[in-house]
Amino acid sequence: MLRTILAACQMFTGKSAIAASAVLAVSVIGSPVMAATAATTSDSFRVSPEDIKANQTALGLSDPDFRALHDNWGRSSGAPAKIEFAIPSSNPVELMALSSGFGPRRSPIRGASRQHKGIDIPGPVGTPIHATADGTIARAQWVSGYGKFVEIEHGNAIETRYGHMSALNVSPGQRIRKGDIIGYMGSTGRSTGSHLHYEVRIGGEAVNPSAFLAPTSQSPEQANRLLASRQIDITAMGGPAK
Repeated sequence: MLRTILAACQMFTGKSAIAASAVLAVSVIGSPVMAATAATTSDSFRVSPEDIKANQTALGLSDPDFRALHDNWGRSSGAPAKIEFAIPSSNPVELMALSSGFGPRRSPIRGASRQHKGIDIPGPVGTPIHATADGTIARAQWVSGYGKFVEIEHGNAIETRYGHMSALNVSPGQRIRKGDIIGYMGSTGRSTGSHLHYEVRIGGEAVNPSAFLAPTSQSPEQANRLLASRQIDITAMGGPAK
């Protein structure tokens, strides 16, 4: 009889322990801390509606990391920046005549043979001188040999130079347009008479300006005859020392 009672007690004790373990497990899983942890873990795998809209394309959803890489590709690939420049394509004075061309010549001042790095265009003192292309005034000052001198930068290492002027009409840093009056013809510096010394340089090297002049309705001979009738020295020349 005693043995039967002890066996019944052990069976009841075991069932009670199992029931208590089950209640404990349910209470732990259902606790606020565990619920918050589970929610956080679940939310880390969710995509917000804003992200879905931002990554929507005609072909479906795009990878946001790939899209960011694509957006920055142009900046990281070292794509060259846009370069603006203007090519001289007009005449610096209205009446074009040449008293000296580009290339080797005997210096009108010292007599020795020298490389003439521009062309000489004779005309009356005060003749307006025009910019032959858009650009920025790099120098507007007195320069030895050139006299009153203007240098215009046109971008991409292209520049034009104008020498022997009687007066300047621009200042350094000024933006100018093709055709603007930058000064007036004269005989300042190393010069034998009123004329314009005009140069075109690319990468610092002088090139023949004649290739950049616009066609005129008058031939050089007609221009020379017209200047001679105004008692202008059509042989006026000059230039820098070098």
